[in-house]
Amino acid sequence: MKQNKYDESGFFTNYSQMPHSVGGLEAAGEWAEFRALLPGLQDKRVLDLGCGFGWHCRYAREQQARSVIGIDLSENMLERARAMTVDPNIEYQCLAIEDIDFDNGAFDVVISSLALHYIEDLVP
Repeated sequence: MKQNKYDESGFFTNYSQMPHSVGGLEAAGEWAEFRALLPGLQDKRVLDLGCGFGWHCRYAREQQARSVIGIDLSENMLERARAMTVDPNIEYQCLAIEDIDFDNGAFDVVISSLALHYIEDLVP
């Protein structure tokens, strides 16, 4: 079953108060290591699986990514991401990771931070 605790009011309220929710990537304990794994993003088409508040999407554009699509199953997460984003080259879609259906080659870089553990079966 696709998990979506983030649209439960109490859960989302508590999540929204966590340091990385308030302070962004620099407040996320894993950010330094995650950033070191990223390739150059300039002129790349980026997909962010489980984009949450859109921090990685906005980072990709700061690094001059051509376009970014962030997907998340939570309407609450996407509402916050949209409110924090002023960039026509970032698009957010409400979609489960398991349900993505983009053409092969649609993206140059696919990222996901702290989201794949929600998928029950990673092998299609």
